[in-house]
Amino acid sequence: MIDHETGGRSAAGEASALDPAQTFEDRPIGEYLRRQRLLRGMSTEELAALTRIPLRSLERLESGHFDGETDGFVRGFVRTVATALGLDADDAIARMLHEPRAATWERQASVQRLRRWTVVAALVVAGLIVFFVVRAGLRLIGGAAAAPAARDVVIWQDPVRALAEATGAELDSAVGLEPPRAPERR
Repeated sequence: MIDHETGGRSAAGEASALDPAQTFEDRPIGEYLRRQRLLRGMSTEELAALTRIPLRSLERLESGHFDGETDGFVRGFVRTVATALGLDADDAIARMLHEPRAATWERQASVQRLRRWTVVAALVVAGLIVFFVVRAGLRLIGGAAAAPAARDVVIWQDPVRALAEATGAELDSAVGLEPPRAPERR
């Protein structure tokens, strides 16, 4: 049924759209308040005038935009709407606080995972920095500031020895490098 004053459904048409199988405890706070407003035969415009909450904010509250949020503005809206509908405001707030918030839990788990990996990455980077600083410090203290350069192998050849080998002379006797013999005693 279309309400020509508001351009939308009438209270009777909206009430039939709700799922009767859901209990009041299972419904999100926005749907609960909407159901209570419809049971009292009140339009959103009347509720907006009564509560002085902007119509757009009431529509967003009833559509579930604020479901799962518990900040001060949402609590204030819920308290004001519940009071205007003749409901217990504290009961409505308690109902809002006990709503399941699976999306929030998933978001928190994702944030916790990100924090955990950030901490692990930071510890790895800090460990590498400490390792290289200590390594450089030990090299400076130990005197090995730089890696030893590769040395060229130099083979020194005695030119006299090379000449003697070329002529075939005996080296030790030719040069006189043989130590003198001790005199024999008889």
